[in-house]
Amino acid sequence: MGDNMFTTLKKYTTIWLTFAKYELLNQFSTKTSMIFFFIGKVIRFLSFFVILLLLKNNTKSIAGYTIDEALIFYLTFNYIDVITQMFLRGVYMLSGKVRSGEFDFFLIRPISPLFRSLAGSPDFNDVLLFIPLTIFSAWYITVALPNLTLQHVMLYLLLLANGLLISLAFHIFVLCVGIVSTEVDNTIMLYRDLSKMGQFPMEIYREPLRGIITFVIPVGIMMSVPAKVLLGLSSGSLIIVAIGIGVLVFCLSLLAWNQALKKYTSASS
Repeated sequence: MGDNMFTTLKKYTTIWLTFAKYELLNQFSTKTSMIFFFIGKVIRFLSFFVILLLLKNNTKSIAGYTIDEALIFYLTFNYIDVITQMFLRGVYMLSGKVRSGEFDFFLIRPISPLFRSLAGSPDFNDVLLFIPLTIFSAWYITVALPNLTLQHVMLYLLLLANGLLISLAFHIFVLCVGIVSTEVDNTIMLYRDLSKMGQFPMEIYREPLRGIITFVIPVGIMMSVPAKVLLGLSSGSLIIVAIGIGVLVFCLSLLAWNQALKKYTSASS
């Protein structure tokens, strides 16, 4: 069984690297748009960061958190967002492939159509942002939290992975909508708008909105809980609940994917 898993992992790694190579060549063929797209991402990141730094000079806290702590929430949000955009950009292309009938070929090829739909178009603009973001985040966290323990770091990485799992599940749900309705743009934009609420600690929102975006639409579990763990503010029970919700949402997304495939009638029908 272990050999089969290793073989499968090796197979899909090779396939993804092939996708990545062709996508990189495609992006280099439109250098101007690639450069402007990357500049826009950098400006968006830096503008919000500058706003928080300006707040640091004029206020002491946000929803009970210091500005340094609030910045950790923002960095966590950006890290999950950048990784998601880097690997799951193929979601944005699905509606066109369903309408044109190209999705039919996804179903007959000997690789998972879900993998092909999610990871078929990696975004190298986000790779360029991911590297400096990782370096800066590691530096800032060590400076802002000098008493950070290895346990907190390990739990943070675990909850960060859980957040990525929830983000993956959201993207699978978007794919399901795309298969049924041939439309993903509005759905993916709705996801992005909801996820942006995780830029801030959940405490800035009032109930019942806070509970809804934490547990029903688990943006808080995805974005805020990892930062709270790093700050030492999450209990063991919350960590267990967060992981349970992450696994549950992911399993539900796979069930929804299977149901969506059953309703797919191909472009010729």
